[in-house]
Amino acid sequence: MENTKTKADQELQARVEEILLAHGLDFTIEKLPMVAIKKDGENIEQIPSAYFGLINSKTGEVIHTVKAGYTVSQNHEVVELVLRGIESFGDMLKVSKAGILHGGRKVYIQLQVEGYTNVGTDKIIRYITIIDSNDGSTGLSVGIGDVTLSCLNQFVRFYKKSDARFRHTATIEQKLKTIPLLIETALRESKEQMEVYEQMYNAEITPTNIHEMVKEVLGYDRELTSMEVMATKKTRSIAIMDELYNHISKEIAQKGMNCWGLHSGVTSYTTHAKKHPKRENGEIESLMIGGAYQMNQVSLNFAKRKLGIV
Repeated sequence: MENTKTKADQELQARVEEILLAHGLDFTIEKLPMVAIKKDGENIEQIPSAYFGLINSKTGEVIHTVKAGYTVSQNHEVVELVLRGIESFGDMLKVSKAGILHGGRKVYIQLQVEGYTNVGTDKIIRYITIIDSNDGSTGLSVGIGDVTLSCLNQFVRFYKKSDARFRHTATIEQKLKTIPLLIETALRESKEQMEVYEQMYNAEITPTNIHEMVKEVLGYDRELTSMEVMATKKTRSIAIMDELYNHISKEIAQKGMNCWGLHSGVTSYTTHAKKHPKRENGEIESLMIGGAYQMNQVSLNFAKRKLGIV
Protein backbone atom coordinates (compact mmCIF):
# COMPACT_ATOMS: atom_id res chain seq x y z
CA MET A 1 0.00 0.00 0.00
CA GLU A 2 2.85 2.37 0.89
CA ASN A 3 4.54 1.70 -2.43
CA THR A 4 1.29 2.50 -4.28
CA LYS A 5 1.05 5.85 -2.49
CA THR A 6 4.67 6.61 -3.24
CA LYS A 7 4.16 5.87 -6.92
CA ALA A 8 1.05 8.05 -7.02
CA ASP A 9 2.95 10.90 -5.36
CA GLN A 10 5.81 10.52 -7.83
CA GLU A 11 3.38 10.64 -10.75
CA LEU A 12 1.75 13.75 -9.31
CA GLN A 13 5.08 15.51 -8.85
CA ALA A 14 6.09 14.57 -12.39
CA ARG A 15 2.87 16.10 -13.69
CA VAL A 16 3.48 19.25 -11.62
CA GLU A 17 6.98 19.62 -13.08
CA GLU A 18 5.63 19.04 -16.58
CA ILE A 19 3.10 21.86 -16.21
CA LEU A 20 5.65 24.23 -14.65
CA LEU A 21 8.14 23.72 -17.48
CA ALA A 22 5.58 23.75 -20.29
CA HIS A 23 4.02 27.05 -19.22
CA GLY A 24 6.96 29.07 -17.92
CA LEU A 25 6.07 28.62 -14.25
CA ASP A 26 9.41 27.02 -13.35
CA PHE A 27 10.57 29.76 -10.97
CA THR A 28 10.27 30.47 -7.28
CA ILE A 29 9.60 33.58 -5.24
CA GLU A 30 12.29 34.47 -2.73
CA LYS A 31 11.34 36.58 0.30
CA LEU A 32 14.45 38.51 1.31
CA PRO A 33 14.91 41.28 3.92
CA MET A 34 15.28 44.79 2.56
CA VAL A 35 17.65 47.44 3.85
CA ALA A 36 18.12 51.15 3.32
CA ILE A 37 21.59 52.39 2.43
CA LYS A 38 22.79 55.53 4.22
CA LYS A 39 26.02 57.08 2.97
CA ASP A 40 27.92 59.59 5.07
CA GLY A 41 31.15 60.45 3.33
CA GLU A 42 33.18 57.26 3.11
CA ASN A 43 30.93 55.47 5.61
CA ILE A 44 28.07 53.32 4.38
CA GLU A 45 25.44 52.17 6.83
CA GLN A 46 22.78 49.55 6.21
CA ILE A 47 19.54 50.36 8.00
CA PRO A 48 17.21 47.39 8.55
CA SER A 49 13.70 47.67 7.13
CA ALA A 50 10.40 46.21 8.28
CA TYR A 51 9.78 45.15 4.70
CA PHE A 52 10.85 42.16 2.63
CA GLY A 53 11.30 42.01 -1.13
CA LEU A 54 9.59 39.33 -3.20
CA ILE A 55 12.03 38.36 -5.94
CA ASN A 56 11.37 36.34 -9.08
CA SER A 57 14.21 33.79 -9.06
CA LYS A 58 14.26 33.55 -12.86
CA THR A 59 14.37 37.28 -13.71
CA GLY A 60 15.81 38.70 -10.48
CA GLU A 61 13.07 41.35 -10.45
CA VAL A 62 11.63 42.58 -7.16
CA ILE A 63 7.93 42.19 -7.91
CA HIS A 64 6.60 43.54 -4.61
CA THR A 65 7.40 44.34 -0.99
CA VAL A 66 5.65 42.80 2.00
CA LYS A 67 5.90 42.66 5.77
CA ALA A 68 7.33 39.78 7.77
CA GLY A 69 4.00 38.02 8.29
CA TYR A 70 3.36 37.45 4.59
CA THR A 71 3.40 33.78 3.54
CA VAL A 72 4.94 33.09 0.14
CA SER A 73 2.92 30.89 -2.20
CA GLN A 74 5.13 29.04 -4.69
CA ASN A 75 4.01 28.06 -8.18
CA HIS A 76 4.64 24.37 -7.63
CA GLU A 77 2.42 24.47 -4.53
CA VAL A 78 -0.43 26.09 -6.44
CA VAL A 79 -0.20 23.64 -9.34
CA GLU A 80 -0.11 20.69 -6.94
CA LEU A 81 -3.11 22.06 -5.03
CA VAL A 82 -5.08 22.39 -8.25
CA LEU A 83 -4.16 18.90 -9.46
CA ARG A 84 -5.17 17.41 -6.13
CA GLY A 85 -8.32 19.53 -6.12
CA ILE A 86 -9.56 18.20 -9.46
CA GLU A 87 -8.92 14.53 -8.73
CA SER A 88 -12.51 13.99 -7.57
CA PHE A 89 -13.87 15.42 -10.84
CA GLY A 90 -12.28 12.68 -12.96
CA ASP A 91 -12.26 13.35 -16.71
CA MET A 92 -14.65 16.30 -16.35
CA LEU A 93 -11.76 18.75 -15.91
CA LYS A 94 -8.25 18.93 -17.35
CA VAL A 95 -5.47 21.51 -17.22
CA SER A 96 -5.45 23.16 -20.65
CA LYS A 97 -3.54 26.42 -20.16
CA ALA A 98 -1.33 28.09 -17.58
CA GLY A 99 1.12 30.95 -17.46
CA ILE A 100 2.45 34.08 -15.82
CA LEU A 101 0.89 37.55 -15.73
CA HIS A 102 2.92 40.78 -15.46
CA GLY A 103 6.32 39.21 -15.06
CA GLY A 104 5.15 36.54 -12.63
CA ARG A 105 3.31 38.85 -10.27
CA LYS A 106 0.36 36.58 -10.82
CA VAL A 107 0.00 33.11 -12.28
CA TYR A 108 -3.05 31.49 -13.84
CA ILE A 109 -4.28 28.00 -14.56
CA GLN A 110 -7.25 27.19 -16.78
CA LEU A 111 -9.17 23.96 -16.44
CA GLN A 112 -11.19 22.97 -19.49
CA VAL A 113 -14.64 21.55 -18.79
CA GLU A 114 -15.36 18.42 -20.80
CA GLY A 115 -17.65 18.82 -23.81
CA TYR A 116 -19.26 21.82 -25.47
CA THR A 117 -22.21 24.06 -24.71
CA ASN A 118 -24.42 25.40 -27.51
CA VAL A 119 -25.75 28.96 -27.59
CA GLY A 120 -27.74 29.40 -30.77
CA THR A 121 -25.44 28.13 -33.50
CA ASP A 122 -22.31 28.79 -31.45
CA LYS A 123 -20.28 26.10 -29.71
CA ILE A 124 -18.66 27.24 -26.47
CA ILE A 125 -15.83 25.70 -24.46
CA ARG A 126 -16.11 26.39 -20.74
CA TYR A 127 -13.18 26.90 -18.39
CA ILE A 128 -12.57 27.16 -14.68
CA THR A 129 -9.94 29.87 -14.24
CA ILE A 130 -7.64 30.06 -11.23
CA ILE A 131 -5.39 33.02 -10.43
CA ASP A 132 -2.90 33.29 -7.59
CA SER A 133 -0.62 36.22 -6.82
CA ASN A 134 3.10 36.04 -6.22
CA ASP A 135 3.21 39.74 -5.35
CA GLY A 136 1.03 39.64 -2.25
CA SER A 137 -1.77 41.66 -3.86
CA THR A 138 -4.54 39.04 -3.66
CA GLY A 139 -5.24 35.54 -2.46
CA LEU A 140 -6.02 32.61 -4.72
CA SER A 141 -9.22 33.22 -6.71
CA VAL A 142 -11.34 30.85 -8.76
CA GLY A 143 -13.56 32.13 -11.56
CA ILE A 144 -15.09 31.04 -14.84
CA GLY A 145 -14.29 31.58 -18.49
CA ASP A 146 -15.36 30.56 -21.97
CA VAL A 147 -14.28 30.66 -25.59
CA THR A 148 -16.73 30.84 -28.49
CA LEU A 149 -15.28 28.56 -31.16
CA SER A 150 -16.75 30.37 -34.19
CA CYS A 151 -14.86 33.58 -33.42
CA LEU A 152 -12.46 32.60 -30.59
CA ASN A 153 -13.86 35.42 -28.45
CA GLN A 154 -12.76 34.98 -24.83
CA PHE A 155 -14.57 35.90 -21.65
CA VAL A 156 -13.42 35.53 -18.04
CA ARG A 157 -15.22 36.42 -14.84
CA PHE A 158 -14.12 36.39 -11.22
CA TYR A 159 -16.56 36.79 -8.36
CA LYS A 160 -15.86 38.96 -5.34
CA LYS A 161 -17.71 36.63 -3.00
CA SER A 162 -15.75 35.12 -0.13
CA ASP A 163 -16.57 31.60 -1.31
CA ALA A 164 -14.63 32.16 -4.55
CA ARG A 165 -11.19 32.77 -3.01
CA PHE A 166 -8.89 32.22 -0.05
CA ARG A 167 -5.95 34.13 1.35
CA HIS A 168 -2.32 33.07 1.62
CA THR A 169 -2.67 32.78 5.38
CA ALA A 170 -4.83 29.67 4.99
CA THR A 171 -3.20 26.42 6.09
CA ILE A 172 -2.36 23.71 3.56
CA GLU A 173 -5.12 21.58 5.09
CA GLN A 174 -7.63 24.38 4.59
CA LYS A 175 -6.51 24.88 1.02
CA LEU A 176 -6.79 21.18 0.16
CA LYS A 177 -10.34 21.13 1.53
CA THR A 178 -11.33 24.43 -0.08
CA ILE A 179 -10.10 23.99 -3.66
CA PRO A 180 -12.70 21.33 -4.64
CA LEU A 181 -15.45 23.46 -3.10
CA LEU A 182 -14.30 26.52 -5.05
CA ILE A 183 -14.23 24.49 -8.26
CA GLU A 184 -17.69 23.10 -7.52
CA THR A 185 -18.98 26.65 -7.05
CA ALA A 186 -17.32 27.76 -10.30
CA LEU A 187 -18.87 24.87 -12.23
CA ARG A 188 -22.29 25.91 -10.97
CA GLU A 189 -21.61 29.55 -11.89
CA SER A 190 -20.42 28.48 -15.33
CA LYS A 191 -23.60 26.50 -15.98
CA GLU A 192 -25.69 29.49 -14.90
CA GLN A 193 -23.64 31.71 -17.22
CA MET A 194 -24.52 29.49 -20.17
CA GLU A 195 -28.21 29.79 -19.23
CA VAL A 196 -27.84 33.58 -19.25
CA TYR A 197 -26.16 33.39 -22.68
CA GLU A 198 -29.15 31.41 -23.97
CA GLN A 199 -31.51 34.10 -22.67
CA MET A 200 -29.33 36.72 -24.35
CA TYR A 201 -29.58 34.85 -27.65
CA ASN A 202 -33.38 34.94 -27.45
CA ALA A 203 -33.54 38.64 -26.47
CA GLU A 204 -33.94 40.96 -29.46
CA ILE A 205 -32.28 44.38 -29.48
CA THR A 206 -32.80 47.65 -31.35
CA PRO A 207 -30.23 49.86 -33.11
CA THR A 208 -30.46 52.21 -30.14
CA ASN A 209 -29.30 49.40 -27.86
CA ILE A 210 -26.08 49.19 -29.88
CA HIS A 211 -25.34 52.86 -29.23
CA GLU A 212 -26.24 52.38 -25.55
CA MET A 213 -23.79 49.51 -25.28
CA VAL A 214 -20.97 51.48 -26.90
CA LYS A 215 -21.62 54.41 -24.58
CA GLU A 216 -21.72 52.08 -21.58
CA VAL A 217 -18.38 50.54 -22.52
CA LEU A 218 -16.49 53.63 -23.72
CA GLY A 219 -18.38 56.53 -22.15
CA TYR A 220 -19.30 57.96 -25.58
CA ASP A 221 -20.93 56.85 -28.82
CA ARG A 222 -22.09 58.04 -32.27
CA GLU A 223 -25.72 58.89 -31.50
CA LEU A 224 -26.41 59.46 -27.80
CA THR A 225 -23.36 61.58 -26.98
CA SER A 226 -23.62 65.29 -27.70
CA MET A 227 -21.69 66.83 -30.58
CA GLU A 228 -19.96 69.14 -28.10
CA VAL A 229 -18.57 66.19 -26.15
CA MET A 230 -17.59 64.29 -29.29
CA ALA A 231 -15.71 67.34 -30.54
CA THR A 232 -13.36 66.98 -27.58
CA LYS A 233 -12.45 63.38 -28.43
CA LYS A 234 -9.05 62.70 -29.91
CA THR A 235 -8.55 60.87 -33.20
CA ARG A 236 -7.43 57.76 -31.30
CA SER A 237 -10.64 57.72 -29.23
CA ILE A 238 -12.77 57.98 -32.36
CA ALA A 239 -10.81 55.14 -33.97
CA ILE A 240 -11.43 52.94 -30.92
CA MET A 241 -15.14 53.71 -31.07
CA ASP A 242 -15.33 52.91 -34.78
CA GLU A 243 -13.45 49.64 -34.23
CA LEU A 244 -15.87 48.62 -31.47
CA TYR A 245 -18.86 49.38 -33.74
CA ASN A 246 -17.26 47.29 -36.49
CA HIS A 247 -16.84 44.28 -34.19
CA ILE A 248 -20.42 44.60 -32.95
CA SER A 249 -21.73 44.78 -36.51
CA LYS A 250 -19.72 41.71 -37.52
CA GLU A 251 -20.93 39.62 -34.58
CA ILE A 252 -24.56 40.68 -34.96
CA ALA A 253 -24.40 39.73 -38.64
CA GLN A 254 -23.32 36.23 -37.58
CA LYS A 255 -25.35 35.72 -34.41
CA GLY A 256 -28.43 37.86 -34.95
CA MET A 257 -29.86 41.15 -33.71
CA ASN A 258 -29.91 40.00 -30.10
CA CYS A 259 -28.12 40.55 -26.80
CA TRP A 260 -25.78 37.63 -27.47
CA GLY A 261 -24.59 39.18 -30.72
CA LEU A 262 -24.21 42.56 -29.02
CA HIS A 263 -22.16 41.17 -26.11
CA SER A 264 -20.13 39.04 -28.52
CA GLY A 265 -19.25 42.21 -30.41
CA VAL A 266 -17.62 43.59 -27.28
CA THR A 267 -15.77 40.36 -26.47
CA SER A 268 -14.62 40.23 -30.10
CA TYR A 269 -13.15 43.72 -29.74
CA THR A 270 -11.47 42.99 -26.40
CA THR A 271 -10.08 39.66 -27.65
CA HIS A 272 -8.85 40.67 -31.08
CA ALA A 273 -8.44 44.46 -31.22
CA LYS A 274 -7.98 46.10 -27.84
CA LYS A 275 -4.43 47.13 -27.01
CA HIS A 276 -2.80 45.04 -24.30
CA PRO A 277 0.51 45.14 -22.37
CA LYS A 278 3.50 44.37 -24.59
CA ARG A 279 4.88 41.57 -22.47
CA GLU A 280 4.55 37.81 -22.16
CA ASN A 281 0.87 36.79 -21.95
CA GLY A 282 -0.12 40.47 -22.20
CA GLU A 283 -3.32 39.65 -24.09
CA ILE A 284 -4.59 37.13 -21.54
CA GLU A 285 -3.47 39.46 -18.74
CA SER A 286 -5.74 42.17 -20.13
CA LEU A 287 -8.63 39.70 -20.45
CA MET A 288 -8.17 38.35 -16.92
CA ILE A 289 -7.21 41.34 -14.81
CA GLY A 290 -6.87 44.39 -17.05
CA GLY A 291 -8.78 46.75 -19.31
CA ALA A 292 -10.34 44.06 -21.50
CA TYR A 293 -11.65 42.31 -18.39
CA GLN A 294 -13.35 45.50 -17.20
CA MET A 295 -14.95 46.13 -20.60
CA ASN A 296 -16.29 42.60 -20.77
CA GLN A 297 -17.88 42.86 -17.32
CA VAL A 298 -19.56 46.14 -18.30
CA SER A 299 -20.88 44.49 -21.46
CA LEU A 300 -22.29 41.46 -19.65
CA ASN A 301 -23.90 43.60 -16.97
CA PHE A 302 -25.51 45.80 -19.65
CA ALA A 303 -26.93 42.72 -21.41
CA LYS A 304 -28.20 41.29 -18.11
CA ARG A 305 -29.99 44.55 -17.32
CA LYS A 306 -31.73 44.30 -20.69
CA LEU A 307 -32.88 40.85 -19.63
CA GLY A 308 -34.11 42.17 -16.28
CA ILE A 309 -31.43 40.21 -14.40
CA VAL A 310 -30.09 42.18 -11.44
